[in-house]
Amino acid sequence: MELAMSICEKESEDEQTTRKRKSKEVDQFVFLPDDVIIYILKKLPDVFLCYKAKHVCRRWFNIITNMILLDHASFILQKTGNLTARHVGIREDEQGLHVKVQDLNIPRIGIIKSWCNEFLLISDYKDLKQSLYVYNLITKEGSYLPECNVSCGGYCTIKCGIALSFDGFKRIYKLVHLFMGPPIECHILILKEDIGSSKWKKIQVPCMDGEWFYSSNPVSVQGRYFHWDVDCDKRLLSMDLVKEEIVDMSLPLSGTIFEMGGSLALLAGDTAHKSEIWILKDFKRKKWEKLQSITLEKWYYRRSPVCGLMSNRYIILECKYFKGMCYYDLKNGVVKKLDIHVNFDDGYVVHSSSPSFK
Repeated sequence: MELAMSICEKESEDEQTTRKRKSKEVDQFVFLPDDVIIYILKKLPDVFLCYKAKHVCRRWFNIITNMILLDHASFILQKTGNLTARHVGIREDEQGLHVKVQDLNIPRIGIIKSWCNEFLLISDYKDLKQSLYVYNLITKEGSYLPECNVSCGGYCTIKCGIALSFDGFKRIYKLVHLFMGPPIECHILILKEDIGSSKWKKIQVPCMDGEWFYSSNPVSVQGRYFHWDVDCDKRLLSMDLVKEEIVDMSLPLSGTIFEMGGSLALLAGDTAHKSEIWILKDFKRKKWEKLQSITLEKWYYRRSPVCGLMSNRYIILECKYFKGMCYYDLKNGVVKKLDIHVNFDDGYVVHSSSPSFK
């Protein structure tokens, strides 16, 4: 009997020793420098980096989303005629910019209006009562959103701007619907697990003079800041979706805005000859900074720049001289064609993601 108790006591001591040893074990990944972790993470597919690996821990999140690994252009081309969509990914390798195009299998219910992380915002023009649809590219599931009671009477007028955002503080997705008026109205919808229980709320809009009008989707930066370019004017209507604040901002010059390297960029000047690239360095202080002057020469683009990438080095442009796209290398001052076919009625939606926990 005493022998049996002694054996049990010894086993109990061994179990305690094992638990203590395990509790003292340290995650060896914390001792690896960032460049080693980056080398390991580069072996993973982009989709896994975007939606899985970056949520493992805060360090991985910051490494993946601070433009070290995901510093690439990613956008969707959608043909408005039959609503077919293609995903375009552009990243830099040893030979230059590498382009990958693949068809997207999504519900053909309307036009893609916004893209934030794994979610697409789709406007269903055939169903006026349920005109907005959110679709998850990973789970392949979607849901219609509650109707918003706004003066425009619908979501698809040329004076409305709708977009998806991500609040990194509360870890929630938000949808903004801005009607240019008059008067200007803004509503926000917080996306809950039960979409049907989500309710729109009206946001106070500061009094703004003048005629406000725009004819394109807002430019999304970091999945948080949204900028509506006003036609024929050097003005922006900008919004911080985390603080839910709207501001009236001036541009340093007339031009077209686009997202570039996690910042709002401006291409201003005579596109046939000399142009200038400006960057919004501080949203709160509305501070702009000139990046550099460029010469596009004969490479006129049909619409505004698609986006920028690679630490503010490349600008992706759609060319009107051929059905495709090109890129401008700000470092070497050269323009080269990309292997992307663009239909005349193709629209594009640039991917936007939240870059940090800050």
